[in-house]
Amino acid sequence: MAESAVAAIIEERIKTGIYVPGGRMPAERALAEEFGVSRRFARMAYARLIEQGLLEKSHYRTPFVAFPTKGISVERGIEAPVAEPSRAVQTIAALLPSNPVFPGGLSIVSGIHKVLADTESPHRLTFLDTFHKDRPEVLRREAQAVQSALESGVVGLIWWTYCGDDAIQEIVREYPHTPIVFIDRYPQGMHCDFVGIDDVESSRMAVDYLIDMGHTRIAHLMDPGNYSTILERAQGYRAAHQARGLPVAEELIVHLDWDERRMERAFEHLYSQPDPPTALFTSNDFIAHEFIQVAEANGVRVTEDLSVVGHGNIDRYTPRGFLTSVEQPFEMIGRAAAKLMLRRLEAGPDAPRSYQQVILPAPLVMRTSCRSLIP
Repeated sequence: MAESAVAAIIEERIKTGIYVPGGRMPAERALAEEFGVSRRFARMAYARLIEQGLLEKSHYRTPFVAFPTKGISVERGIEAPVAEPSRAVQTIAALLPSNPVFPGGLSIVSGIHKVLADTESPHRLTFLDTFHKDRPEVLRREAQAVQSALESGVVGLIWWTYCGDDAIQEIVREYPHTPIVFIDRYPQGMHCDFVGIDDVESSRMAVDYLIDMGHTRIAHLMDPGNYSTILERAQGYRAAHQARGLPVAEELIVHLDWDERRMERAFEHLYSQPDPPTALFTSNDFIAHEFIQVAEANGVRVTEDLSVVGHGNIDRYTPRGFLTSVEQPFEMIGRAAAKLMLRRLEAGPDAPRSYQQVILPAPLVMRTSCRSLIP
């Protein structure tokens, strides 16, 4: 990863309030370890941001986040245009987790922010972070954040949900005049505004790519949970097999847990099979990254012995042009969600509403983690 990419991620964290004005930045060593770069690259990234005015030097070893310059309004770390005196400022809430292993959320928030800035919208963006390592706590935080935001009078909610579908429907019924745009995950059994990708088709395409290379024993690792993204990517995995007349090997589908040994157990399960897989499709890049580490530690060479395709195309997990992955256009998702929200707000609460689903392209980015078995 280049120092410019590290600097870009830090910049997004500043914009989204993960690093707050006046706060001390992580030590160079910690930053280097997080992004898998040298301390020199970490130092260069800091220097770039100091030059841009986002960080300020200090007499300590690490810089601190600069306070916003005049003309910028900041609410919970989000930059937004200052409204003209004649235009009342209204707040749009973006609700999603700032998961440190998944920086795609930061790109989504960046996309929302850019649309509000580009359109000189009189709306302020507030970012409500629901991240926690324990899933029950995530659900509690999310429910609390949604209720708090709606009770405080936000005019719209852009929501990447972890809540169960029953809880979502109850909230929608309670606040029928507040526009809600769901992103990435589609609430099951609901008619709603949504921005994301076609998870079934993008996953079918990824597995079809492996089948075209001669692979017939293709494993699939799934995150826990019943979210639409997880279920539909598994559906795409199955659809690719069925379309090509291949049986789905149920023993090669692994439903992961949340605990620390999940990848070791997945590896042991797959490689205890009489006919182990020659390829793997994972429901996201982080799973691919975790499994690759375990596989290589056990003598399985990725590409040579096992072809791997991820989902997300996250820079952090596709180093050196290695991992083949489905690209999720996270910033475009944020932009499209913001534009849809602004259209809803402009139309007003009494306008007839025909819910819209915005499905963005998700191409397969082919790199070197796969090889053909065809002679």
